Amino acid sequence: MREVSVGIPSPLSGCLDHCEVECVRLCCGIDAISTDPALVAAWCRQVGPDAVAEARRQLAALVEVVRDRSHVVTSTFLNHRTHDDAARGELLDLLAELEAGLARGNRS
Repeated sequence: MREVSVGIPSPLSGCLDHCEVECVRLCCGIDAISTDPALVAAWCRQVGPDAVAEARRQLAALVEVVRDRSHVVTSTFLNHRTHDDAARGELLDLLAELEAGLARGNRS
């Protein structure tokens, strides 16, 4: 199966950095990232609506790539690889929770 490496551009990378509170991605990968709505909302207030809208567009593009099961997705930034359906599902769950937080935070 083909492998696709994805980068995480700014401002989405800044949101993920802000939410990296459980551990560090280098150690725990995506498990280091919290999707706590208060934490995501704080980032939204900090960067403003334009950056949040851009992060949401970037997130939607990332979700599109991850959903495509014709390839394995790797991300050095996230320290994650979708080597099986469970890993892909774990990443998609995180991205969905982050999107929900960004949507709520953008309204605050």
